[in-house]
Amino acid sequence: MIRKIIGMMLCFTAVSTQVNAQEFGIELNGGLQGMQYSLKNGQTKLLPAGSLGLNYTFRLSSQLGLLTGVTAGLYRTQITLPDGQLFTYNAVDDMGSAFEYRLKFTGYKETQHFLAAGIPLLLQYHTGGDGMQWYIEGGAKLLIPFNASTQISARQVDLTGYYPDFNVELSDLPQHGFGTLDNWKTTGTLKLRPAAALHAGTGIIFKLSPGMSLYTGLFIDYGLNNLKDNSDTSRFVTYNSNGTNGPQASSVLNTKNTDRSTLLSYGLQIRLGLGHGRARSITRPDTAAPLEKVTAQPLSPPAPTTLSSEDAAIIDEPIIFGIVGEISIPELQRSHLDDLANLLKRNPGIRLSIVGHYCDGERTTEKKTVGEARAKAVAKYLQKKGIPRNRMTANPAAESDPAQLSDPAANYQSRRVIITAQQ
Repeated sequence: MIRKIIGMMLCFTAVSTQVNAQEFGIELNGGLQGMQYSLKNGQTKLLPAGSLGLNYTFRLSSQLGLLTGVTAGLYRTQITLPDGQLFTYNAVDDMGSAFEYRLKFTGYKETQHFLAAGIPLLLQYHTGGDGMQWYIEGGAKLLIPFNASTQISARQVDLTGYYPDFNVELSDLPQHGFGTLDNWKTTGTLKLRPAAALHAGTGIIFKLSPGMSLYTGLFIDYGLNNLKDNSDTSRFVTYNSNGTNGPQASSVLNTKNTDRSTLLSYGLQIRLGLGHGRARSITRPDTAAPLEKVTAQPLSPPAPTTLSSEDAAIIDEPIIFGIVGEISIPELQRSHLDDLANLLKRNPGIRLSIVGHYCDGERTTEKKTVGEARAKAVAKYLQKKGIPRNRMTANPAAESDPAQLSDPAANYQSRRVIITAQQ
């Protein structure tokens, strides 16, 4: 499973180098996060923890996006054992005699914690509209644990040795490692394997401004594989033949009393999204075909309107059709036009001049009617979004943009619609 997820990550990285990220996000998750597993004669529970992440979203359409990034999280689990819980294993004393090392605990408590770096790959859908929106997301995460350790304490520990050859149990020989310890505390380390987890989340999006959104909701991460490293052969408590001072312990996770250990986390998630959240075309000012200035039909003078730099950028950004002969609005450009329609509703004094460009060359030829169809397609889309048709003029460019045989990307960009605000 981990190999499959890594493969998906690599493929996505290769694709993402060709497209600009549409929304940058800062995410904070909090809730119960840790490992879940069954413990014979004991109890485990998740403890409060959290994670911080940086992510970015590639818009596949106006309401669908692909989200990835990096996260760093803290995961904590608490283990308790009933009083009188006994652990045994075979050992050899300082005289070379074999015996059964016995450990009996009273008030045993263990807290396991580790940090994990993660890479999510999620598909996110959100509803449309200008106000509050609902979102749902799902996908997979790859988590790599590090700095895994455990803190152990017990009110009392009885260390005894049973010698089957003599049928005797030694309990009060501290100079040989047998005796009673009060208020015992120690620390240990854990070996954990990388984890693959399924992720699901849902919540509400609040539009704070045209370039800022606040996501609030719930999430759950469910681990798919065993975190426990079965190659860890550390003793739960190491026998010390020189005395009872400071016996070293590892974790109950390394004993036979535990089974498969998986990751589990759930709680609240908050994400601040920065950016327009819509698809943007790749700009190449050094190679793109020059823009043509076209004289629009006379428009009646509207009331003056002052635009912010962000609103002006929305209007000025071209609508890229890209493909030869394409006259339908590309799916990736719809969210751009939705933002433009919302801007026009907020500013009724703005009128638009819409000019459709077309590309002509030795290998690819487009007629002027293609440019006209592109301009009318944009005007029709905005009209469906509630913008009156008399606020727009749609015309083809006076001349075609010359094709550049050595630069297909520039030709792709030249098959576009240019929008100009007129007040």
